[in-house]
Amino acid sequence: MSVKKKTTVELLKESEKTVMTHKQEWFNEKMAAVSPEIMSEVQLSADIIARIDAVLKQKNMTQRDLAKRMGRSEAVISRWTSGFPNLTLKSIAEISTALGEPLVRIAE
Repeated sequence: MSVKKKTTVELLKESEKTVMTHKQEWFNEKMAAVSPEIMSEVQLSADIIARIDAVLKQKNMTQRDLAKRMGRSEAVISRWTSGFPNLTLKSIAEISTALGEPLVRIAE
């Protein structure tokens, strides 16, 4: 009876799957420890960033265009639209005004 030896590629794929499983377990463990308030804050930030991106695309605008309209640097706009910025109500209002579109709507 012959035993089929695994190729280096097969061994690497198996190793990669194991590493990804451990990373996913680690991530899930860390996420379970995050408070609901922090999760809500992160979700709100992500939603606002997605809204800014959607309005920019809808209006065929770039971050550079938004920066010019706001009198801000491109770096500031980039910081606001990547990662999870701590946007203030003032900055949200400024962005909304510059885009001519609301970023946040309050449910009644």
